[in-house]
Amino acid sequence: MQVWMTVATWDPQLPLSSFQMLVASGALLFAAGLLLGLRRKNRVALQRTLLTDEVMIYLSRIADAVERQAAQQIADMIERRIAEQQRNAEANAAAAAGAGAAPKSRPVAFSMFGREYPEKS
Repeated sequence: MQVWMTVATWDPQLPLSSFQMLVASGALLFAAGLLLGLRRKNRVALQRTLLTDEVMIYLSRIADAVERQAAQQIADMIERRIAEQQRNAEANAAAAAGAGAAPKSRPVAFSMFGREYPEKS
């Protein structure tokens, strides 16, 4: 409320009384309500026709085909990954059997800064 009072005294070239500002805000509110009311009455409703039904049928067929193709690509990708993991598991099992259960390399200890500790002899 105090902000409005300071705005009224802020610009002396615009002398408006509180009643004039109240009437102006009421007029703006009425205009906004009128515009909202007119907007609701100007709605367009499409009627179903043979052409729109045919377009909808074609669009649904296209959407179904795209969904089937995407599902098939996902299934193929999953099969490839499973086959790749099986090949890796078989290769690891063959390497472990051939090496005689000896580790390929020894673990290296790192400090908290990522540097290796010197080897102890």
